[in-house]
Amino acid sequence: MQKLKSFNLSGLLAIIKCVMIGIITTLIDIVLFAVVLKFVDLSSNVVGYINDAIKVVSLFVMILCLKRNNGDKLLFRAILGGILYAVLSFIIFSILNGGVVFNMSVVYDLIFALVASLIVSIIVNLLNRKTA
Repeated sequence: MQKLKSFNLSGLLAIIKCVMIGIITTLIDIVLFAVVLKFVDLSSNVVGYINDAIKVVSLFVMILCLKRNNGDKLLFRAILGGILYAVLSFIIFSILNGGVVFNMSVVYDLIFALVASLIVSIIVNLLNRKTA
């Protein structure tokens, strides 16, 4: 029984570590994108699509980390990681903005993170099967 509890805790810690790697990837990408925006004038529609692409890239990095740490039950870990990523992103960017604003875009971000995590985990599993 004790071994099962320690496995669950270590699995949760691995998910949290990979989520933090995804968050760090997001922060780095946003800083790089801000530098690009300093020199290039883009419409707000394009900025929104690039922000979504940054989220997908970060989720991809997170799921690759999950796969590398422990590849079994990747779909479940990706769902849990996607939810954690969305919640932590909301908290971090609320702190950076100086206040919490909860509206439908937060719900859309959560749904986007879930769907993207599912799709990316399926792709990672399929790519891993082809190379194995």
